[in-house]
Amino acid sequence: MQNRLTARGVRRFGLLALLLSGQFGWACHTMAAQIRVTDADGLPLANAVLLVEGVPPRAEDSYVMDQIDRQFVPHTLVVPVGAQVDFPNSDDVRHHVYSFSEAKPFELRLFKGEEAPPVTFERPGVVVLGCNIHDAMVGYILVTEHPRFAVSDAAGQVLLPDLPEGKWPVSWWHPDQFQQAPVALGELDLNQRDQTLSLPISATVEAPAPALSPLQQRFKSLQ
Repeated sequence: MQNRLTARGVRRFGLLALLLSGQFGWACHTMAAQIRVTDADGLPLANAVLLVEGVPPRAEDSYVMDQIDRQFVPHTLVVPVGAQVDFPNSDDVRHHVYSFSEAKPFELRLFKGEEAPPVTFERPGVVVLGCNIHDAMVGYILVTEHPRFAVSDAAGQVLLPDLPEGKWPVSWWHPDQFQQAPVALGELDLNQRDQTLSLPISATVEAPAPALSPLQQRFKSLQ
């Protein structure tokens, strides 16, 4: 009896070891790709979008385009086709968000806080955002069918978590090229260490938000 139990225990241990090895083996084949993106002059490039094909999509996420200090935050948002985007207004003034873009024309009339309903983006393409009250406010939503995507931060850093090992078709896009489709870079191994991608555009400096006009002050007093 003791021998049978011991044999059964060995089999169970072997099965557990096999399962764990499979899990760790899967984990070893995925990495968090970290890429530095620069412009044509070698300077860090913010708001550059990297799009990866041929890999499993990540789990569904929530998507938010906030309004902070009379700016769209983030300046560039990437969402999959069919995603809903929330438009909270974290400012102490009302905003009137709109887009005339072919991919998604819409309008969110004067609102504050979380009054605005979410907007669904059904078609791929570039959606340029504006505000009828604050002309300096410009934002971008790239709606894509690519399964993986990420946007570079102010230091030009891009993080793509859990990216499988191997070479995958990669494309890029930037708001400075908003009228153009994403540009193919070919098949790249994004998991290489200390990797830098140089894109053929020059970094631009965002202008500071202007002071509130008398008309904007009137809208603020309506709260």
